[in-house]
Amino acid sequence: MQDSLGNSVTTASDAALRLLDNAIDMHARAWPGALDAAEAAAREDPELAIAHALQALIHGMWGRRAAADASMSRALQLARGCSAREKSLLELLEHVLRGRMQAGLAWLLAHMRRFPSDLLAMTTGVGAYGLFAFSGRSDHNEQRLLLLDDLERHYPPEYPWLLANRGWMRIELGSVNEGLEMALRAIESRPENAHNAHIVAHGFHEAHRPADYLAFLPGWLERYLEEGLMWGHLQWHAAIAELAQGSDEAALRRCRDTIVPHLTRGAPFMGLADGPSLLWSLGLRDLSGLPWDVVVRYASEHFPNGSNPFGELHLAMLAAALRDENALAQCAKRLEHLATGGSPNARAALSWVAGLQSLMEDDQDAGERHLGECEEEAVRLGGSTAQRSIIAQTRQARRIPAPASR
Repeated sequence: MQDSLGNSVTTASDAALRLLDNAIDMHARAWPGALDAAEAAAREDPELAIAHALQALIHGMWGRRAAADASMSRALQLARGCSAREKSLLELLEHVLRGRMQAGLAWLLAHMRRFPSDLLAMTTGVGAYGLFAFSGRSDHNEQRLLLLDDLERHYPPEYPWLLANRGWMRIELGSVNEGLEMALRAIESRPENAHNAHIVAHGFHEAHRPADYLAFLPGWLERYLEEGLMWGHLQWHAAIAELAQGSDEAALRRCRDTIVPHLTRGAPFMGLADGPSLLWSLGLRDLSGLPWDVVVRYASEHFPNGSNPFGELHLAMLAAALRDENALAQCAKRLEHLATGGSPNARAALSWVAGLQSLMEDDQDAGERHLGECEEEAVRLGGSTAQRSIIAQTRQARRIPAPASR
């Protein structure tokens, strides 16, 4: 059988196929209900491997490692009876779940050459935390745009998901007005897309139009449940917009009353990036009463053994805010291990850690030098231009936020 984009799916159940199609569509839009639909597809056809693999991918995004492993194991057990596309997709998702970013990107590129309309496969590559962004390549945005533009001919005209992502890469690469127009066109065509709303946030940010984002968000959020993957991060963007227009107290209220309380309901890695960076930005503006203690406990609970280089960037912020030299040294140790193992983006994060250590010691010249080294290679860290701007902010400030109370 074939899904709505013409991809082969090994099932004899029309109901299972419809449910899987719906699950992939919701997952691509970060829309609540994707996991439920994938589980329902697997109930209709227990041997539908991709339904189990999608469950694994979603569980992994939400930090449920045991559930992710169990679902992926079941999917791989069913691989023998699958089509060539499904077998290749399962291999790709296994790379993603195991954190093999470089191998996963190579597999994705080969997979998309053979199966260009495989939407689920492509979702693993396009995000700020996807295979391209976390590959460690300095040209990951350019390469992502090349692939997305090449895929256009394989999808229906003005396909909203693809149009939005093609717009985002233009935003990230400096063609802000063109990219924002594409993202707005896409979300007008299909409003129920949280990733698209996120791309709109980036467009308004890079266009220096914070008031427009703050006007856009409340109405859009009326259709999006708080348990949605992007809910907290869209609020983070709102706080950044408030800071951009000088509404520091409003950003502080949003941080205290909305973003930090939502951490326990969100995906762990999203929280790790959002919490420390927002507190850091507020701290650089000398705002007091910041809930560092809550965010530190959250990070300690979910990332006791560290993270990838982008995550370590944020764990280092927490260590420096607490003036915890041992915790900062542990960040450096983990990053050295990653660098020795071949991680191409660990060195940039190491420069960040060294810069924070120097600023903790009131050595502003050394701090600026290390942070300059980090800034030069920062694109390798992944994430977005908006997120990585914290490096330049800290370098320009030549200091770190006031010490946080434990």
